[in-house]
Parts: sequence; structure tokens; C-alpha cells
Amino acid sequence: MSNRAEQAKQGLEIVVLYCQHGICDDAKASAWSQDAEGMYVRAVMMPCSSKLEVPYILKILESGADAVEIVACPEKSCKLLTGSLRAERRVEYIRGLLEKIGYAPERVGISRKLAQKPDELIKIAGTRADAVRSLGTNPMKTGEQQ
Repeated sequence: MSNRAEQAKQGLEIVVLYCQHGICDDAKASAWSQDAEGMYVRAVMMPCSSKLEVPYILKILESGADAVEIVACPEKSCKLLTGSLRAERRVEYIRGLLEKIGYAPERVGISRKLAQKPDELIKIAGTRADAVRSLGTNPMKTGEQQ
């Protein structure tokens, strides 16, 4: 059985992209994954949430992730001043694109948090999973349209 098929049995696949400045120093890792209650979480650290690119998020969804959650710094706490604001605007743009093509915009979200530990990132992923659970698995996994 393929790794993707095993993940599908575990529940929804949620990708969390998080700013390196928003996680506790002792918990930093460039990428990790973990099975959690009813979901499989893949987390990837970004140098800054402002580095979020629209094609990258769309590629994650196209690759079969059920949802993407971006964890950015709170507006007044962003080390690059406007990074999290830029990320928020890009998420809004992505959600608008998804809505225009009839794809659930709830599959992409953004949270603004500081000093997160991996277990807190999993909770944030759980919130995104709850938002998309009623939609079912990503139709791009099966080639269906939503």
C-alpha cells in the first residue's frame, strides 16, 4: 500500500506552513509530519509568512492535501513589519480564486500566532480540519470536482 493511501485511511491531510519567527526556538524544525486525531499533519517552516506564493499553495492542494493553514505572526509582532499582512492578503486572493473555480475556499486559511510549539500547531491544523471535514477529502485526490 502506498504512503498516500495509508495517510488517506488516517483522515484528512492538513499542511501547515509556519513562520520561523512564530515558533519557540526549542521547537524549531524545518519540516515534520505527524498523525493526529482524524488527520495527518505535514508542517513546513517558512523563513517568513511573506514568502507565501500563490502557485505554491495551489500546488499543495493539487497534490492532494485536504487543506492548507498558514501560521503567521500577529500584525504588530512581525519581524519583517508587513510579512504577515502580505500573507493574509495572499490567502484572501487564493480563497477568491478557489471560489471562482467552484472549489471550497475553506480549504485555505490563516492564523496569526506567536511562540507556537508543535502540539499547538497540531491544534491549529485540527481547527482547519474541522472547517473542511464536511467537504470530505480533496477532490483532486480522485479527480472529481467539488
